[in-house]
Amino acid sequence: MLYADPFMDSKRKISRRKFLVRSSVLTLSGLGLYAFGLEPRWISIERHELPIKDLPVSLDGKTAVQLSDLHIGSRVNDSYLLAQFEYVRSLNPEFVFFTGDFLDNGSEWHLEKGIRLLDHFPRGTIGNACVLGNHDYGGSERDAIVFAANTEKLADRFNDAGLNLLRDEAIDLGGLKVAGLKDFWFGGFDDSTAASAIKEVASHPSIVLSHNPDTADRPIWDGFESWILCGHTHGGQCSFPLVGAPICPVENKRYLSGFYDVEGGHRLYINRGIGHTMRVRFMARPEITIFTLTRG
Repeated sequence: MLYADPFMDSKRKISRRKFLVRSSVLTLSGLGLYAFGLEPRWISIERHELPIKDLPVSLDGKTAVQLSDLHIGSRVNDSYLLAQFEYVRSLNPEFVFFTGDFLDNGSEWHLEKGIRLLDHFPRGTIGNACVLGNHDYGGSERDAIVFAANTEKLADRFNDAGLNLLRDEAIDLGGLKVAGLKDFWFGGFDDSTAASAIKEVASHPSIVLSHNPDTADRPIWDGFESWILCGHTHGGQCSFPLVGAPICPVENKRYLSGFYDVEGGHRLYINRGIGHTMRVRFMARPEITIFTLTRG
């Protein structure tokens, strides 16, 4: 007769347990290295057509690059940002649009660092347009008051550099009307002045820049049936299968990244940004968006 050896069974159980523990540790370590080490700097180049009603024939096929959420400061490496600027310059785009959070904070130190990097920021051959984000004001309601003077200095430098910072204002760029809205959180956003800027471009081939996608749900879009380009979300920074992004700084939790149709006829594109507030990303790679303008 054959008898089971309890000692051998116990060894097998211990070995199996060790194997599972070691496998779990290795898997978690690998995911951690990926999420903290690789993905935050693994830029995704997103290429899309952007059909615009009544777009001038002269702009059909032109390139518009959207950049967002650089978070210049201590958390995002300067050389990494400069490499992205150089890549965009190599595309020789006709338009460059920036949708906010140039700085990670509104302090004097962040401002000085941002101004140095602004000299390297890519430009479009036809034109540029930019808006500010909540972190350009300091990232909190208190900081927005403390650093108000620095925010104005940053705005002046944008305009001095020909980047056209828009705060509830509109501009014509070679036949394309572009409006930019104030930041929804700390920029003094107001439905009335935002609606006026949108109305100015609504009957033309146009685009609106707005850092925070929650503005797409405000009652300010009467007659506007084109594109709103946004940032702010970082794609949630970490997005998980079946769960999605547990932390995303928007009221409308469906606004994460990519394309959305919005009630009222306007459409939305959310860029995941280049930088981060914390160096971790998972299934939400940083993004440079390259649009080809077409006659819609």
